[in-house]
Amino acid sequence: MKEIIRKDGIKYERAERKDIQSSIPSKEQYLNTLNKLTTAGSTQCYLVVRLGCECGLSRYDIVNLKTINVDLKHQRSLWVETSKRVNRGSRKKPDYKMRSREVPLNQNLYAYIQTQLNFDYKYLVHKLRRRQVQKPYAVYYMNKLYYKSGVPWSTHISRHYFRTQVKTWMREQMSVDEELVDAFMGHKPRDARAHYGMIDWDYKVKVIDKVFE
Repeated sequence: MKEIIRKDGIKYERAERKDIQSSIPSKEQYLNTLNKLTTAGSTQCYLVVRLGCECGLSRYDIVNLKTINVDLKHQRSLWVETSKRVNRGSRKKPDYKMRSREVPLNQNLYAYIQTQLNFDYKYLVHKLRRRQVQKPYAVYYMNKLYYKSGVPWSTHISRHYFRTQVKTWMREQMSVDEELVDAFMGHKPRDARAHYGMIDWDYKVKVIDKVFE
């Protein structure tokens, strides 16, 4: 792990490539962590962890999730819209573009979100101290939330867990669909062929239900 010190003095650890594989929790570890969060009453962290591990959402995605974007286009979906930095390697002033995608929710997570959904709040992950929230949490707060709640992996590792679970299930079916994995993760298409056609929504939901049943 590499210690990072931000300009505002906040310290956190970033997993290096060699540490990532050993940091990804097993399914048993994941379920045990969820049980501990439930017992401790850490409802906010419980939701954040599940969004990362069962939807593959990054902390940037999670802090921008709005309550009105649940079931926006399809049933059992989250519409994710976030600003992405482009031209990272350029010396010019960095550019930001809005990226959006629709993320399927497995049956169990969807049912949980429905019990927690409160349209008095603008954001799905909201501040508990204020009745009306007009601004999302700062992105770095997601790391702090994991740490305070005793989650033994990072927010980024949650995305690795999601991808691992999806590809493990696909390998068990003797068929790996890289295009579908990229769509779940919000990655750009690997080649020009992936720009043609679309992946059926019902197919996405079916796969997610099977992976996290």
